[in-house]
Amino acid sequence: MRIVIMLSAAICLLAACQNTQQPGAGHSPEDSAAVQPGQPTALSHTDTLQFIHFEGNYDYWYAIFLNAAKDTIHLVTDSVPDDNLKNNLFEVKWFTDTLEEAGDNNSQYAANRMTAFRVIDGAPFVPPVSEQQVIDDIKNLPEVKGNADQVSIAERPAGDKTWYLIETGTREEDHFSRLFMFRVYVYPKYEIRFYDPAGDTDMSLREWRNK
Repeated sequence: MRIVIMLSAAICLLAACQNTQQPGAGHSPEDSAAVQPGQPTALSHTDTLQFIHFEGNYDYWYAIFLNAAKDTIHLVTDSVPDDNLKNNLFEVKWFTDTLEEAGDNNSQYAANRMTAFRVIDGAPFVPPVSEQQVIDDIKNLPEVKGNADQVSIAERPAGDKTWYLIETGTREEDHFSRLFMFRVYVYPKYEIRFYDPAGDTDMSLREWRNK
């Protein structure tokens, strides 16, 4: 009788061992790969954003967007979006990266990096400023209105240049008499500034009028 009891206990113990899962058993290969120790993976995000501007004057290139809430979004990028795509909606994929600040200390900081983008259909969150609006706003300046019969665009925004150069004056039969020139900035905010071609500088309208 004692032998039978011991044999039954051994059989039960063997069955229990066979039904015990090993650590990690039952998980897919994808789940296991995502949590490998020592191999952190950046969490990727996908957003719909309106492309506004490319900024290439810093240690890293930045593509600048607006989101649906009209907040400005700066994303580090390794490629330059086409200027002709400004104000279009993009599907943008990005993650939080660790960057090194230029200098002796090589300090690190977090920044969002764009990994992929593509143009999608849809109305922009903020309507772009039209060239006609730029011209009309210059025509309506008190200093220009009634004193110039011609307002024209001399230069347009391109690359890192975020302003229109506007020339005003009077057209006569054989020549053009210039009155004033202005820069009309469309980024980061819409602003008209007086332009001095001699010094290649500009100033606010208030500064100019108070001179």
